[in-house]
Amino acid sequence: MKIVVLGAGIGGLSVACRLSSLGHNVVVVEKNNSPGGKASVVKFNGYTFDAGPSLFTYPEWLDDVFVFCNKNPRDYYTYKKLNLVTRYFFNDKSYFDVFDDVNKTAKSIEAVSNFPSSKFLKLINHWQLVYQLSEETFLSGKIKFNPPFLKASMKWFLKSGFYSIFTSMAIYNKKVINNNKVELLFNRFATYTGSSPYKTPAFMNQLSVVELCKGAYYPDNGIYSIPKSLEKLAVDMGVDIRYNNQVRAISKENDSWLIKTSKSHFSADIVVSNIDYCFTRKLMGEQFNLPTSKLSTSGIVFYWGVSKTFKDLKLHNVFFSDDYQKEFSQIIDDVIFPDKPTVYVNVSSKIDSHHAKNNCENWFVMVNVPSSLELTSKKSVTKLRDAVINLLSVKLNESIKELIECERILTPNTLSDDTGAYKGSIYGVNQNSLFKIMNRKDNKDKFDKGLYYVGGTVHPGGGIPLALLSSKNTVNQIIKDY
Repeated sequence: MKIVVLGAGIGGLSVACRLSSLGHNVVVVEKNNSPGGKASVVKFNGYTFDAGPSLFTYPEWLDDVFVFCNKNPRDYYTYKKLNLVTRYFFNDKSYFDVFDDVNKTAKSIEAVSNFPSSKFLKLINHWQLVYQLSEETFLSGKIKFNPPFLKASMKWFLKSGFYSIFTSMAIYNKKVINNNKVELLFNRFATYTGSSPYKTPAFMNQLSVVELCKGAYYPDNGIYSIPKSLEKLAVDMGVDIRYNNQVRAISKENDSWLIKTSKSHFSADIVVSNIDYCFTRKLMGEQFNLPTSKLSTSGIVFYWGVSKTFKDLKLHNVFFSDDYQKEFSQIIDDVIFPDKPTVYVNVSSKIDSHHAKNNCENWFVMVNVPSSLELTSKKSVTKLRDAVINLLSVKLNESIKELIECERILTPNTLSDDTGAYKGSIYGVNQNSLFKIMNRKDNKDKFDKGLYYVGGTVHPGGGIPLALLSSKNTVNQIIKDY
């Protein structure tokens, strides 16, 4: 069959490789001149930055794509496990570390927060059990309300607990943990889905298991090596990748799909869209307009070349704001940029020294903002930038502004322009309720035969691992249907 995949992101390339290995004629059309989508690369003035995702987990899910195609993953990419995963900085200038050993993490947390390590281990053990059930019940394959699914769901409900399903993460964590620093740690994981810990249900605490228990990894030469390895695999599998082809319209005539791009026209028996779900529907002529309140958060990223090295910084660093609740109230309820944002800093030159000049560092500095294209202006971005610089200067006891020798900025607007992210939303519709989580857009279109979706804005969710799982689910659905 002739299959056209729209978008050369991680999900799209994974689908293309799998389908081509099954003998299908696969074409990938991509608006940019290189692969990756949100996981692209930024290079300037002697610095290299991963443009978007920076945390790599579940390498076995990436390996599975290569194994499916009868290839050795190590011939395409290599990686190393991180001993120290993330460093979390607090307002009193203290910090604790998350390690690849949960017992070591518990001791680090106890030393800084006085939260007993035994209590932490009991808490994370509970969420591990919930996460395991979630992975078995909700992540793999299509959600079907049949007897096996309902039976598994009931088991999940009993383990999660009624209170955690109908209470927000923040309220639940305040009652169960009652330790400001540890609450901040767990509340932080709501942002993995672009949601607010003050709105998303408490059972989403299970997301903490990915970082705290499953471990994190670093692909050699950075995250961008992942889409590049999938691009090479796709070429080896005979996939026809057409770069610089922006999709203009998607339509269907009889049983054939027609895709109009900026350079050409394509016909297909099957279309798999790795483009944002909302944007895909607009390309099909649908009058699609979701308010910001229904969307996940977006982000502003400052790519900074910094003319100094900081021994206290690690690969992944989180600097909490003075008022986490106010920050998310401004982002979600007021739909404005936060006055005092929480700041995530990724420094890949800590591992790949060639990503920065000698005695310098490449800072990927990200803050959460609303998914709105109207908020971005020179004034608003400058104000946010000043707030970020002030927070980092205080926490690191160093005037950061004078050390920034070069800079580029990603905003919701540039994210929308570069990747088709609807209103700059990173993960599509937000996950601020059980209903929204259960009703995330399926990988198969409910009405148009031969149309499928893959990537971070559809089932099972956003981030590199779930985009890979999404591709597996999508291919399995196509195999079943055809």
